[in-house]
Amino acid sequence: MEKLRVFISSTMNDLQEERMAVANAINENIFWESVYAESFTARSESPREVCLEKVRRSNIYVGIFKDRYGYIPSENNPQGYSAVVLEYYEAKNNQLPIFIFIDKNDSKRENKLIEFIKVITDFDKGHWRKEYSTTDELVQSTIEAVNREITKISVETINAKRKTKIQEIYKLPYFEKFKEGIR
Repeated sequence: MEKLRVFISSTMNDLQEERMAVANAINENIFWESVYAESFTARSESPREVCLEKVRRSNIYVGIFKDRYGYIPSENNPQGYSAVVLEYYEAKNNQLPIFIFIDKNDSKRENKLIEFIKVITDFDKGHWRKEYSTTDELVQSTIEAVNREITKISVETINAKRKTKIQEIYKLPYFEKFKEGIR
């Protein structure tokens, strides 16, 4: 059985504790798999190729933001996006469910990150965000968001199957004769 892949995106060094706590919590569920840069093996592809491919192959994107905008690749990056921002837009372009978590303490937050957060949490075009104060709070909120998304998708799938089955009933000969009699 294929596992649900949850991509964890954030700057790495300053959010190491949070990243590992979220990854460990995700991996506690035997049906889920955390996907994050520290777990990648050496590869011949560039870090950009690997990260963006891992985003595309994931089922859910989790963005964790605190103070730093992050590393800005100098090549093939006319917008000047950080690696984390490139991962976000890859998730968005691939229509993944996106969950945004932002540290409540913004006293050291870089201006570029402040501007990016404004864009991705815009009231009309952005995502609902969840702020956190502690790593435990972040982990709990992440697990709740993933569970909610899985439940939503499951209910939608069940309802779609039910609707298909009901539509099949109307194709039975009895209903065909009934429709002809009405005309």
